[in-house]
Amino acid sequence: MKKQAIEKKDIKNYWENKSPQTWYSDKDQEKNSTSWFNELAYKRYNVYYEYLKEIAEFNYHKDEKVLEIGTGVGTDIVSYAKNGSIVSGIDLTENAIDITKKHLETFKLSYDKLLVADAENLPFEDNYFDLVYSFGVLHHTPNTEKGVQEVLRVLKPGGKFIIMLYSKGWKHYIKRLLIFGLLKGYLFKYGYEKTVNKTTEVQGNSPLTYVLKKKEIKKIFRDGEEVSIKKYRLGEFFDYAPYNTKKLPGFISNFFYFFGLERLIGENYIIKGFKRNPNKEKSKVKTSVWQVIWDEYKNYK
Repeated sequence: MKKQAIEKKDIKNYWENKSPQTWYSDKDQEKNSTSWFNELAYKRYNVYYEYLKEIAEFNYHKDEKVLEIGTGVGTDIVSYAKNGSIVSGIDLTENAIDITKKHLETFKLSYDKLLVADAENLPFEDNYFDLVYSFGVLHHTPNTEKGVQEVLRVLKPGGKFIIMLYSKGWKHYIKRLLIFGLLKGYLFKYGYEKTVNKTTEVQGNSPLTYVLKKKEIKKIFRDGEEVSIKKYRLGEFFDYAPYNTKKLPGFISNFFYFFGLERLIGENYIIKGFKRNPNKEKSKVKTSVWQVIWDEYKNYK
């Protein structure tokens, strides 16, 4: 993965003006109301990311310290809080943190810390969280690998991470490279990196977006333990316009799902794993040694 030289202030300005998830609703007059937040949650979990509730494990981390990197409007951090997690969150923009606070307060939910911060420099001590969750964020930071190292730093030994990063799925090759890149001339006008940046997000013209191969993800997460990498989500049709996304026709999606093609051409990588636990590893060694001694004793008898 070739790192792009982008100023973080440009990334911050972009997302400050294009808050993620707010385009799920066109009811601006109801913004920050209970009905508005409920609509965003319904669209997120039942329309755009139907697999998200399953992979995020919202109801499996009660009484655990959970950090979300990139809260957006707070839909996911609220889901963790509703299920008893002790939640903290960071976002690069003040607007996102303000909306997230309002979201939690609307449902009378408490939180530990909500901070404007950079994913590459998390403002938390080492070995603090039981779970670090980030959905579609770390591919927008200049040094994704450094962001992952920060995830591992703040996790407790044995703590879990759940991360979503963009994959080079069907939409990357058909929509970004074929339709926009070749037929509309983006590749000739802007080059590969800017073509991907301009065509990946629904809002368009992102200053920085990495789209990754599996081998690149393996390298980035090489210091994790029991790391699993799976593709999800067929996504929207390639001709969608901002604020008016069109899902793939049902018969096409069902065909892909039936034959398990989502795992081959899905546009989202879900990466799960754990921070290495030295004590656990020592325990394994100790147990195996005693097992050998016991086996030898039984054989001797």
